[in-house]
Amino acid sequence: MATTPEVLWAQRSSDVEPEKNVIYLTVNAIDVDSPDVTITPTTFSYKGTSASGKEYAVDLDFYDDIDVENSKKTITGRDAFFILRKKEAKEEYWPRLIKDKRKVHYIKTDFDKWVDEDEQETAPGDDYAGYGGGMDFSSLQNELGGAMGGFGGAGGAPPGPSSFGMNDDSDDDDELPELVDDDKKEEEAAEEESKE
Repeated sequence: MATTPEVLWAQRSSDVEPEKNVIYLTVNAIDVDSPDVTITPTTFSYKGTSASGKEYAVDLDFYDDIDVENSKKTITGRDAFFILRKKEAKEEYWPRLIKDKRKVHYIKTDFDKWVDEDEQETAPGDDYAGYGGGMDFSSLQNELGGAMGGFGGAGGAPPGPSSFGMNDDSDDDDELPELVDDDKKEEEAAEEESKE
């Protein structure tokens, strides 16, 4: 019998920009290289077998229609990610992913991608086309490359305080207050009490 994988989802809505009127859907099925995915305007079906022989399967009936032609998918060794464009352009969010009002244990909100309905205009742009949250790993490597000698692990000194701007020759250390000896304070207080 097939295991139902975890399904994460988030959404955006726009009545004027169709590319911002989408469902972000992630199926977490590890080591499934070539799943059988069928998307129709009203349904989603995912079936696959992992390298270890574990079978995954999930079928969904969408709350509303999807524009299949303008939807995208990315399959990785960890999961399958889909950007499903909603067919009807509306400002309002769907109240749920599926038609059934009952809560199912395997469908969860993807809080990494979720933006509240009233905050979606002020939210930063979403670029999940390459999957990975739009992060530019080459720029990250360039930023850290000098400090780490590249990501290969060979060559270059490990990062130290100077790599992160901590060894600048500022005069901040010159104005530190003197340390207070708590024992000396107690002795002085005891001497003053004995004088009274």
